[in-house]
Amino acid sequence: MNRFNDRYTKLIYHLFYEDSWCSLNELSNKTGFSKSTLWRDIVLMNSSLPSQWKIEKNETYGVRLVKPQNGTLEELWFYFKSENTYFQTLKMILTNNGVTVNEITQQIHVSRSTVYRQLEKIDAVIKNSGVNLSNSPLKLVGDEKNIRRLIMQYVEYMAGELNEFIISFDIKEFQEALLNILKEHQTTLHIGAIQKLAIILHISNMRISHGCYVNFPENIIAEYEHSKEYEIAKKLFKFMAKCPSREKQIQEILFLSLYIKSEELPLSRTEELRYIRSTFQLESGKPFEAFLSKLSRHLGFDISQDEKFLYKFAQTLRGINDDNNLKTDTRINIILGFVPYFESNPLFVLTKRIAEECFNQQTIKLEDIEVLEIFMLVQSVIIRKKNQLRIETALACRSHVEEDFVSEVLKYHFGDMLNIVVMDFSDVDLLYRKNDFDLLITTDLGQLITIEHIPMYKVSSVPTPYELKEIKDFTNTFFADRYNLHPSMIYPYTETEKSYKKN
Repeated sequence: MNRFNDRYTKLIYHLFYEDSWCSLNELSNKTGFSKSTLWRDIVLMNSSLPSQWKIEKNETYGVRLVKPQNGTLEELWFYFKSENTYFQTLKMILTNNGVTVNEITQQIHVSRSTVYRQLEKIDAVIKNSGVNLSNSPLKLVGDEKNIRRLIMQYVEYMAGELNEFIISFDIKEFQEALLNILKEHQTTLHIGAIQKLAIILHISNMRISHGCYVNFPENIIAEYEHSKEYEIAKKLFKFMAKCPSREKQIQEILFLSLYIKSEELPLSRTEELRYIRSTFQLESGKPFEAFLSKLSRHLGFDISQDEKFLYKFAQTLRGINDDNNLKTDTRINIILGFVPYFESNPLFVLTKRIAEECFNQQTIKLEDIEVLEIFMLVQSVIIRKKNQLRIETALACRSHVEEDFVSEVLKYHFGDMLNIVVMDFSDVDLLYRKNDFDLLITTDLGQLITIEHIPMYKVSSVPTPYELKEIKDFTNTFFADRYNLHPSMIYPYTETEKSYKKN
């Protein structure tokens, strides 16, 4: 669903990322498309950008994207998606109980041949979701849970205004009612869960209005019909569309309750962490322990010791497992558009490879978007570890005024990353007697300090941006070398000329 126009999305992505003039040669190398093709796309795209956005062209410098204040890449993507007739056609199919090609051509103002070309792509996307598309009229057919899951993914991927999509009930009233019910049942949900539940409830109402209902086997009904989540769903009855029979209504309440369950947070984080670690001793937990162990060996530190990661990793896997078994989509579908840009990232490749080695289809099924979610969690650990980095730094200055100013400038730019020990030039012999210094920063012009066993960076009495950049480059290299990491494993937008050896 995300690759509706590779050239446009890649072009916009790189122009947005550069945020400056970029030559056509650079764009061609980064996108893989010819300069003539890109130039044609730029001309066409520039005429269809939203207000306050434009692409400037210069014969000397190349092209650059001019964006409004606070303009985001996702906003621009949303605009292109909403204007794209492919997605307009897909929306008509997903939100109607059958449409004809004539209705699509009349409403979207495209030719029949264009619609048929779009339908080939749409049919492939729909089949990939476990659903089929019937002809005359064009209509979704198959397991109702899969159909609703597909619609849910589309709505989240398009990232539109919820108030425009949810029309079967008042979304603010729903949120207030749900919050009160959750408080009554002492239940907490994941961040963003209330919005997800509002979307899926409206999709259910829409499908019920089409005469389409979910159906669960008796064992699922027996397992969850008396659960806390089912009671919560029952109390949201006034927001649900009415079904023609009690049996169908029970099934619909159960459907919503399973989504509530998939978004529920454990009451005690400490107890949950203890439980997670205990599962590693069980046969069912061995694949997950193996995944963390192999990943840790490549990262150079035990990733499972980061409790924030371990907790969120377990919650993410639980959501993926619920989605595989119960079709309760818990993915962050809005990030789907970023998958193509990280597929070649060393950490993404590593995460995917180790997951494929440790998990099989019976353990847990991971698509690229789930790999991206885990990639983001792992990269958060690495960034968090870098943020906790302390570099033992000696600072030798020529005067107390210089020392005071340079110290504060370094703290301003590096926070607590540099653990600074101030010394006089007469104390420099400490650098030889103590082996715990990682870095020396000095204002010495070269007459007093000659040292080779630790890196030394000279700065002016008033440190310049270039001098500070050199120190920043050192801190990034220092962290990468410590754990033998490629820079883009630390942060995906890191660029460096230095080659790093990977495990």
